[in-house]
Amino acid sequence: MNPVITWMNATHSAPVTTPFNFGVIDADDVSTPYTFNIWNNRFDGAGGGTTDVSKMEDCTITTRDMSGGLGNTVGSEIEVVKNNWFHAQVDSLGETDLAQESSRIGKDYTKPIGTTGTTKKDNTGATYATPLKPGTKEILGVKNNGVPADAAGNYVTVTLQADVPLEAKSGQQAFKIRVSYRYV
Repeated sequence: MNPVITWMNATHSAPVTTPFNFGVIDADDVSTPYTFNIWNNRFDGAGGGTTDVSKMEDCTITTRDMSGGLGNTVGSEIEVVKNNWFHAQVDSLGETDLAQESSRIGKDYTKPIGTTGTTKKDNTGATYATPLKPGTKEILGVKNNGVPADAAGNYVTVTLQADVPLEAKSGQQAFKIRVSYRYV
């Protein structure tokens, strides 16, 4: 079964609505950091998370223009993507590099995402005999109870922040945060 992706806010209490507004960011400034939890097969009480789905493998995050491109199409240039303005820190891997070059994403950069967490309980609350741990760059798709402490193998936590250069053009830019993965 296909992975079932849900983007939740920092506290897992509400789905992230699209389009998400990162707010007004002045040139030569950084945005407020925003934290997201990206779930695979989150138990939601309405059928989600009650059966296993495929795990997400080779997971990465980056930015793309609204057409899925690199932001460099003549006449439709999206600086936020083309010039790699965003940074992504993978909190679920214990990263602390949000302000460093190693976290930059965009046209030229993607960043691996994953978790060191495990999923300990299924959707009924029964404990798995052995906690289920995803591999590198994986997000589990096993049934779970949706409780972050019990289902940490089923989601990744990522903090995003824009770093807008002084020479940035003014105006709104529409773009996508893209999580890429494969599944079997």
